[in-house]
Amino acid sequence: MVLPPRKDSLKWSAYPEGVLPLWVADMDFPVAEPIRKAIRERAEGFLGYPPREGDPELKALLLERGGLEGEVAFMPGVVVGLYAAVAAFTAPGQGVLSQVPVYPPFLAAIREQKRTLLANPLRETEEGWRLDLSGLERLAYASRLLLFCHPQNPTGRVFTEEELLALAQIAKKHDLIVVSDELHAPLTYERPHVPLARFLPERTLTLVGPGKAYNLAGLPIGAAVGPKPLVEALKRHLPHTFPNVLAMAAWKAALLEGEDWLRETRERLKANRDRVAAWAKEVGLGHFPPEGTYLAWLKTGIPKAAAYLLQEARVALNPGENFGEGYDRYVRLNFATYPEVLEEALRRLGEALGRGG
Repeated sequence: MVLPPRKDSLKWSAYPEGVLPLWVADMDFPVAEPIRKAIRERAEGFLGYPPREGDPELKALLLERGGLEGEVAFMPGVVVGLYAAVAAFTAPGQGVLSQVPVYPPFLAAIREQKRTLLANPLRETEEGWRLDLSGLERLAYASRLLLFCHPQNPTGRVFTEEELLALAQIAKKHDLIVVSDELHAPLTYERPHVPLARFLPERTLTLVGPGKAYNLAGLPIGAAVGPKPLVEALKRHLPHTFPNVLAMAAWKAALLEGEDWLRETRERLKANRDRVAAWAKEVGLGHFPPEGTYLAWLKTGIPKAAAYLLQEARVALNPGENFGEGYDRYVRLNFATYPEVLEEALRRLGEALGRGG
């Protein structure tokens, strides 16, 4: 089964018909029925202005279910929080730390606001991608802010408690503020997600949202959670908007009634993850199966690999060069689709790689 293009979907409409889209990070699966029900019920009720600070019940749920403490500020999405953090905690020309490769809006938030990226590349080891803690230590003196991604996009690393503790110690030593994007936290496999804030509560702003785990990217909402002084500083740079009432209703339903759907979805994703890993080994690509997310980070031997594979395989992947300098031989593949779609995409990619490798 290859899904027909959907004109109401960015994922399926951005490329010409016949191209299989395994790029932008949303899922092809239907939304959980409890979420649909909550949206319908809210749409039939009051759609006026909500309280400016948002639904207090949802705030309490976010703290309880996420294992977090502190103040909660709603915002139109996690990317908005990245931009606001750079504006709030640094000045033009100053350095901002981040691991690379990393989700492109991290880089854009730094570049577009005329800050300097202090890139600390993840280390590729025999066991997989690892934090370069010594590299972070060397760069930390030159910055006040670290933008962190956990689970990591695009590599899929779910960092261990030992890694998080070591990072927290460096942040304390160098007086760093850490903004931790934990958008993919519910989407982990063998190892559960542990918030960075558990080890660095006084200096961490955690960014969360339902868009990835519950497939709600078209109802944008996010939240920043952390110490009151950091949250208040961030809020001064957030848009002066009210939280979306349908998005809040959907998020609350997801937390209260979405666990069965999420558990089943993780199983579907894990099967696809394992299939991609087996295929990558068969065709000789560099790849470590992700510990979280539904994204595979694949190393090819082909420069500008995504453009080549779009042309030759008719499969749309995210170009590696968008995730940091020097990654153009990599591609990011979104495996949150039906097995039939994934199999056809892997068949096409394998044939194209055979011709180009």
